[in-house]
Amino acid sequence: MKLIDLLGLSLKSDAVIDIINDYDVENVVYDFDRSHENMPDAYWAPAHAAGFQLRFDETQILDTIFCYIAAKEGFSPVAPDLIGVPIHRSFDAAEAACKASGQAYSVADPAKYSKWWLRIDGAEHNVHYQFDDGRLALITLMKPR
Repeated sequence: MKLIDLLGLSLKSDAVIDIINDYDVENVVYDFDRSHENMPDAYWAPAHAAGFQLRFDETQILDTIFCYIAAKEGFSPVAPDLIGVPIHRSFDAAEAACKASGQAYSVADPAKYSKWWLRIDGAEHNVHYQFDDGRLALITLMKPR
C-alpha cells in the first residue's frame, strides 16, 4: 500500500495499523490545545527511520502525511516508491508536468519566494512539493479541506 492511499483512513483502521507496525512508528502523540487558543486537537505518528510522519485530525482521521525526500529534523529520506505520487526533483519539472497534464496548481508568491513550493490541488488529495536550494526536500500529502 502507498502512503497516498491512507489519506482519510482512521488511526485504528487495519491499513494504518499495518503501516505503523511495518515501519516502526515509535509512538502516536496526542497534541491538544493546552493554551486554550481554540486549536483543534491532533495526533502525530512519526516514522523517523522510514522518512515520513502521519498527522491525524481531532477525530483520528489521517489528513496529512509528510514525506521527507531529504534527511531533515531527524527523519531519514523516504523510499520514493512508498509515497504513491510522482516525484518531481525540481520546481520546473513539477510545473511542466502540471501544465502538460492540465492539473490545477498553485505556487508561492514569486515576488517573495522564487520556486519555493508548488501544490497540486485534486478532488481526492492535494500534493505539496517543497524545494530547498532548487532541490525537492519534502512532499506533503493532504486531504482537501
